[in-house]
Amino acid sequence: MSRDFKLPSNRCIESLDQNDLEKRLREVAGELFPDRVMDPLEVRHLVRVITECSMLLTDVYSEERIDRIMNPDRGLLGSLVDSLIDQQRRGEGEALYRVRRLPDDVRVVGDKALFDLSLLGLREVRGYDIAQLGSRAYHMAGEALKLLAEDRRLRDFFKQNRLLMLPLEEEVVFLHQCSEKFGVYANILRRTHGLVDPGSQNRQDLADRVPLMAAAAEALVETDVKPAAVICEPQVPREPPADRYLDAARGEMIGDSKLSKERLISGYERVLLFSSLDMSRLRDAMLQTVIDQQTAVEALCDEFSLYGAGTRDPSKPPAYFLVGPTGVGKNHLVESLCCMLEGVWDIEIPALTIEGPNYTYPSDINELRGATRGFIRSDEEGLLTSFHGKSSRAPLAVILIDEVEKAHPHLLTFFLSILDRGTTTDNRGDVLNFSNCMMFFTSNLGYSTAQQNSAPIGYGDDESRQDAADGEVRRHLKLSLTPEFVNRVRMIHFNRLTQSSAESIFDLELRRIARRYEELHGLRLELDPPARTELIRRGFSPIFGARHLASTLDGVCNVEIAKKVREDDQGNNVDRRKIIDWLREMRAGERPFDAQEAKRRVEELSRARLNYDVLRVVFKDGEFEYVPQRTSG
Repeated sequence: MSRDFKLPSNRCIESLDQNDLEKRLREVAGELFPDRVMDPLEVRHLVRVITECSMLLTDVYSEERIDRIMNPDRGLLGSLVDSLIDQQRRGEGEALYRVRRLPDDVRVVGDKALFDLSLLGLREVRGYDIAQLGSRAYHMAGEALKLLAEDRRLRDFFKQNRLLMLPLEEEVVFLHQCSEKFGVYANILRRTHGLVDPGSQNRQDLADRVPLMAAAAEALVETDVKPAAVICEPQVPREPPADRYLDAARGEMIGDSKLSKERLISGYERVLLFSSLDMSRLRDAMLQTVIDQQTAVEALCDEFSLYGAGTRDPSKPPAYFLVGPTGVGKNHLVESLCCMLEGVWDIEIPALTIEGPNYTYPSDINELRGATRGFIRSDEEGLLTSFHGKSSRAPLAVILIDEVEKAHPHLLTFFLSILDRGTTTDNRGDVLNFSNCMMFFTSNLGYSTAQQNSAPIGYGDDESRQDAADGEVRRHLKLSLTPEFVNRVRMIHFNRLTQSSAESIFDLELRRIARRYEELHGLRLELDPPARTELIRRGFSPIFGARHLASTLDGVCNVEIAKKVREDDQGNNVDRRKIIDWLREMRAGERPFDAQEAKRRVEELSRARLNYDVLRVVFKDGEFEYVPQRTSG
């Protein structure tokens, strides 16, 4: 029996255009939570909640379901899964499909609770808080799916039948996210629907709140007509591009699919971090830290621009061969770069230094990948395996191979695979991926001989000696490095340091030491010109560069001054055992750790009580003397 259905004059079926709805949800999310990213998966989830729950006419809030959600029993669920699998093994029905419905039967309660709370203004259902019920439902759905995933047969079943929108592990993560963000999603839906606060208004009729749901329900009740199936227009497959095979051969069809989730996320984060850098300020800061090496700094800044633009190949690590005389700042450049990026980005950049002189025999290379099975220490992981565990979780890491000319040639051969593909294999057969690393090789190749040849002997001028030295360096590089290695790295030459360079480096190191004494002890250091000249003379040479400059300055202006400060300290008799015990209790977890308070107390007890606030360093009669002065009353 059928009769014409006429929609009441005061009601209409609202059109739910998915694109408009998604746009509105994003706008509302941006208004309510401007600092939070609303990804497409969340938007699709909310759209599905609105569209499916508005047509849902069955009561999902059964006592059995609610009791299963609010009083979960993991053992009962496991027994149920085993029982259904046994039925499948005996050929009694499609048990696997019934197993698949278990998480969905719980998830639908979460969807309906979210719909009723945000759009209908319901507060409770069967005596339970509806927000708590919805959050628990999503969490239990995730736990149920996680339990099912532990069975290999079910995992293969999900994968083969593509029953999930996401990979199994990601689906579990998303359900847990729905549980944690239940209140956030409710606020977004409430604002989207125009309901300010469910508790501030009287409950209205269901037809006025959700016209689509009311009209559909009334139509089904009055006409006994089943809802029509959704008719989808067949999609016409797009014609593949004419150069599909050529693009595939070039690797352009693969995109990011060959990288793992962790690598992709690290790569995306790396692009955003580098794109946020102010390259001009970074360049200026590096030039002030790494003295008279403008070419090297400019080369690195150019590479960082590729990172920021996202045009660098994410599967290969950038590699740089830093070559120059000893003591010109090759290692200092890498260390300063790491410190600067860590400070600007507020993250830790894992760094590994491999000393070339420690790898003079071919067998020493096993320390990197681990000893071959059957040899001593073959059960221990290699150095790179250990570092890989830390570097793989960071957006950027650094590997420094120092003094490669003193290592066996097999060391550079070992790194060819990493330079070419970003990967290598350890002694257990595991693939180690270092595509998120920056690799630096340092060397003095050719410069030991070139420095001797550039000494001011004979009648040649400085320019001719410099040209001869550079030619000697190029000859040594050509003889010592293989073409396959040279083609995989960017060669960066460091300049020789001049007397002016040494003075700038000296002032930089002196300011670093003086700042420590000023901040910790309130003591200002002053250096007389004769003392400054003598320290530079002792610490710098054209052959060895500024390598000994820092140690010379540290001995005279740090060690000796520290000894004098300790001797003149009038607060040496202060008992520090109480604070030491306090620190040990924090280390043992017996007290909450407060970093700022710990620093304040330690600095307060470490501060020297002096009767002077200025200490002048003078050079007189071949000796350094320390003259205290007091400027304040």
